[in-house]
Amino acid sequence: MNTTASSAPSPAQLLEHALTAAHAAAEYLRGLDRDDLSREYKTSSHDIVTEHDRRSEEIIVSELRRLLPSARIVGEEGGERPAAEHSGPEQVSFYVDPIDGTSNFAAGLPLFCISIGVTIGDELVAGVIDAPVLGQVFAAADGSATLNGREITPRETRPAPDALVLSGYPGQRTGSRFPEFAANAVRTLEDSVSAVRHLGSAALELAYVAAGWADATALTAINSWDVAAGFHIVRRAGGSLRTWPGEEVAERPDHLQPAYVACSGQGRLEVLDALQDELQALRVGSRASAL
Repeated sequence: MNTTASSAPSPAQLLEHALTAAHAAAEYLRGLDRDDLSREYKTSSHDIVTEHDRRSEEIIVSELRRLLPSARIVGEEGGERPAAEHSGPEQVSFYVDPIDGTSNFAAGLPLFCISIGVTIGDELVAGVIDAPVLGQVFAAADGSATLNGREITPRETRPAPDALVLSGYPGQRTGSRFPEFAANAVRTLEDSVSAVRHLGSAALELAYVAAGWADATALTAINSWDVAAGFHIVRRAGGSLRTWPGEEVAERPDHLQPAYVACSGQGRLEVLDALQDELQALRVGSRASAL
């Protein structure tokens, strides 16, 4: 498809591109024998990668380059691949996580997915989350969010005593940095809601909140490729989202912020918002003391 600097493809067209690329990678991942996968460690034992993460990303990038050569692609494994020609405010960007939930994938668990979020300029306009083994494809452009092609019906956030939260909140990195906060946050959250479950995939947790299978999800340190698709799908499914800027207090689009709370409806789960407010204050204070 030919594009010009003044005319990006429509969100619906971009969604089709993302679906095509995700499907190609899903077919590859479904065909693998996942016994005895070799793994490498990136930053720590909590951050692993396999050869299949890289191959999945290569498949996605190849498809997206074929379908829209003018697009910018930001991938977890390959970093930023600039567009051949920058198209200003109409620049299309794809945020790609080739396997979100790599630890689950490498262990043989089915809780992993491909996540592709799409922006025009700074605005999220489409997203796909494809869980190959589970047979679940969540998608959204400028209409309603869907699961396997069927519209997701919005569901209000339950009150905290009845709420199910999908999260490993506050996470290993935040726990190492602010251990006292982390210990108190875990106890506060578990005492406030009905149940907390950690799936090991931020994208799937967002998708399941969008579907109304859980009431909220939250993380404190995340990357754009993990959440871009999920943020858009949550919103198009009728959910709500808040983000926090962390130590780099700056105006940025939500998918470029490190901390968030997403809820299934417009009502908020206040305990999570309050914990993120507390953490944000700690981060700002830590940054100020370091200057």
